Amino acid sequence: MWTRHRHALLAAAVAVPLTAGGQMKPDDLGFTVPSGYLQQQQGGVIILAPANAGPQNPCVYGLAGRHAYTGSLENAAEAALTQVVVPGWQRLDDRHAAMRGTSADGWPYVWYRAAFRGNMNGQQTAVNAMALVLPAGPGQVHLVWSMGNIAHCLADDATFEALFHSLHPPAWTPDGGQALTKAMAGTWRFTAGSAGMHQLTFRPDGRYARDLGTMARVGVMETTSSQATDGRFALRNGELTLTADHRPQAPDRYRVRVYDEWYQDRWKPAMTLVNAGITPPTVVQYYRVD
Repeated sequence: MWTRHRHALLAAAVAVPLTAGGQMKPDDLGFTVPSGYLQQQQGGVIILAPANAGPQNPCVYGLAGRHAYTGSLENAAEAALTQVVVPGWQRLDDRHAAMRGTSADGWPYVWYRAAFRGNMNGQQTAVNAMALVLPAGPGQVHLVWSMGNIAHCLADDATFEALFHSLHPPAWTPDGGQALTKAMAGTWRFTAGSAGMHQLTFRPDGRYARDLGTMARVGVMETTSSQATDGRFALRNGELTLTADHRPQAPDRYRVRVYDEWYQDRWKPAMTLVNAGITPPTVVQYYRVD
């Protein structure tokens, strides 16, 4: 269902079993439709479905208005997933993925994903489903969701990042990136198996250091190389600019998100950089170096 032509996927999107409750209004959560997606409105739910279904666009996304909550945002995200996005569906197991962080504008959010089985269009279907919640005023949250193929819809790819970075809660006053800049401080590392390492360090004085290391093996021969650059970084509206000292005329620009990821029963600091200036955009996840 999730990898057939456009009309089948749009039909699946319409059948997403969201409950009534929150209603999307003109003055509600602002967003931009991700590239390659189409927008529909079904009652009080906005649905964003791929124009062309395929492995590169495995998820349907949507916005489901405001919903009441009590307790923590973590509990609100799990409750929204099971009670609003897939009510009555059965969880396949007790595993889940979660993220919690602060946006470039300073609002907190929680992302929660799990696998479910339920009835869709008369067929038993297994899906990954995700709920993202962020504050919408006292006792309320905005709800953004996704659903799709259980093997491919992870809701953490370039499409999700584009949608996330476009979100603008109407009642929130941006903090100018202060919380995000503070969260970025320190050293972050991405390791591509045994083939290489990419490390970024952000210092309080606005300077950064980038270290690259690679390893190649040909037969019994092994070679390694490394490269280090320094420069200045700037953060504005969620866009991270890295200006290397040796090439100030050609800065690198990324969308940045810093958060805690639920990993092996504990929260682990993580950072995602999206290079939206190339096609397709690249999404790279780093972990903080303790």
